[in-house]
Amino acid sequence: MNSLDSQKSAALSRRMLLRATGTAGLGLALTPLVSAQPGGAQAQGVATPMAEPSDVVEIELIQDILNITSTTESFGVTVLGEAINSAAQGNFDRPIPDAVLAVLVAARAQEQFHLEFFQSLGGELLTDTFTVPPELLTDYDLFFSTLVELEAREIAAQIAAMRTFAALKRPDLAKVSFQYAAEEAEHRLLANYALGTRPANDVAFAPALYTRIAEHLAFLEESGIVGGNGTEIVYPGPGAIDASTVIEPVPGGPLIACAPAAGGAGR
Repeated sequence: MNSLDSQKSAALSRRMLLRATGTAGLGLALTPLVSAQPGGAQAQGVATPMAEPSDVVEIELIQDILNITSTTESFGVTVLGEAINSAAQGNFDRPIPDAVLAVLVAARAQEQFHLEFFQSLGGELLTDTFTVPPELLTDYDLFFSTLVELEAREIAAQIAAMRTFAALKRPDLAKVSFQYAAEEAEHRLLANYALGTRPANDVAFAPALYTRIAEHLAFLEESGIVGGNGTEIVYPGPGAIDASTVIEPVPGGPLIACAPAAGGAGR
């Protein structure tokens, strides 16, 4: 697919999603994540070898980061379970190939492992109930274009979290954040491939969409995933979680400790 075709495909995906949701509060409002032109760069956050560090880094509470990440992963488990179930019932407008379904099954298990790990650090679900437009579970292109978007935003949320981890001198948390985001990048790649984007590995650096992970929670709320008016789906979704093909269920390397700071600051 050439650059013009890619731009047309992206525009079509956004139109399909907006048509499916009908209103900004129902479902997921896709926005362009990077420049449509090859070589396009983000307008902010550019690093140079001689750059001075920012004087101000808004440090978020580690507890908030764990809660938002856990909630995000519980949504991932749920929406993938719903999609797998919908595919099994033949509800999508075109069949999801068996090889792609196997990827979704593995991805769901990986999201569950992520959730369990962040909960082991003290993460709590802000909600276990989500809303999506009904078309998300019947429209092949809509589902995979949305999945590409969501995975990119999960990665961006961890980039934002790393600002806090760096400011607090917590390389242990930065490590696991990277390990988790790296897996989400694989999910984005495979969803992009299933969507038909060629090459599916179409970004050189993951877009840094947020400066604070709280912005990702705001996206979940504003897009209607949390507190919206679409089809209600509840964690963990239908069907058993099949982890039979997944390895490395916990992040290897140095251990992590998240004991609350003195005074209950949660950092």
